[in-house]
Amino acid sequence: MTATETIVFIDEVEDHVARLVLGEQVFHLPRALLPADAHEGQWLRISVTATPAPPDDGAALRKRLGEGDPGGDIKL
Repeated sequence: MTATETIVFIDEVEDHVARLVLGEQVFHLPRALLPADAHEGQWLRISVTATPAPPDDGAALRKRLGEGDPGGDIKL
């Protein structure tokens, strides 16, 4: 899989959301996705790579949660 890289400008960070500028396009990302030391007025190199979906652990989680559940109505 090939990575795509680009450079974006951090225009603003407010309420845990960063506004990034790429050419004439503006988009928003959660602040948590940026490096800890990133700040307004800084340039970032962003790299994106396609990856396979993570394994679905939903079935295993449902099984664990259901073990020991006798079923029936909930008794308060």
